[in-house]
Amino acid sequence: MKKIILCILMLLIVGCQKQEPKVQNSNWYMAVKSTKKDSEFTPFLDESFFTDSSLEEIKKTKGVEEVQPIYIFDTNLTEPGKLDHPYGNVKVYKNNDLAAEYFYDPTNDAVESFVLINIWGYPQDLNMSAFTTYQSKGEVAEGCYLSDDVARQLGIDNLEEDYELEIYCLIPVSNTIDESMLEEHPELVQDVTNDKQLLYPYTLKVKVAGILDSEISSSRGQLYIPLEQMQKLISEHQIEEVRTNNYIIRTENDEVLEKVKAIDENLKLNQYPLHTYKYD
Repeated sequence: MKKIILCILMLLIVGCQKQEPKVQNSNWYMAVKSTKKDSEFTPFLDESFFTDSSLEEIKKTKGVEEVQPIYIFDTNLTEPGKLDHPYGNVKVYKNNDLAAEYFYDPTNDAVESFVLINIWGYPQDLNMSAFTTYQSKGEVAEGCYLSDDVARQLGIDNLEEDYELEIYCLIPVSNTIDESMLEEHPELVQDVTNDKQLLYPYTLKVKVAGILDSEISSSRGQLYIPLEQMQKLISEHQIEEVRTNNYIIRTENDEVLEKVKAIDENLKLNQYPLHTYKYD
């Protein structure tokens, strides 16, 4: 009887082990479509959207394990001709005390100005700690990861202490822009960069979980929060379904990646988290 019970326990243990998610860090990519050269290309600007058929073809490719839409939260609240006061800001808390506050206002030398930050999402199965130079000493659930340049400009050079950020950012809520929307939702901001989206101003509060390796950087700093958190915020505030031309793809190996590339000559892929804006 004891042997039977032990066998059942062993089977249960093995079964549980098989159900654990498989974490892969080398085969995550951001995919976009663009006819522009890499030197002229910036994600989220002047792009044509994926068609449903091309997305379905990618999803059906053998060895593609995951395809998810990804979005960006911007920290630029500046409107042309309206630089008479700071529009964006970041507050840095160290051990629960306000340590510094930074504004984006290039016309005002009296305030501490920060370089604009792109806020991206990381999927649940992507182990971001594998890309860090510094990791928080305490356990941080659903924390953010800063690129090295963002950490330095915010005065965070290590994570010996606990850090939390309050970031005034913009959440995409509509791909359609018309006057009636602005009248009905006066709090919204129009994306003046590409005239494609209406944006919802939001103060994001998030603890710092890690500082990324220095090669994970770009012309604009990067900050990564859980992708599910981003999707939830968009869902809560969206006026209509928010489309994106940027997708995260996970493949089994590099051979599968080559098959994905062959689907469309305008498809650009970059290892995720982004190692600069260099696309294959």
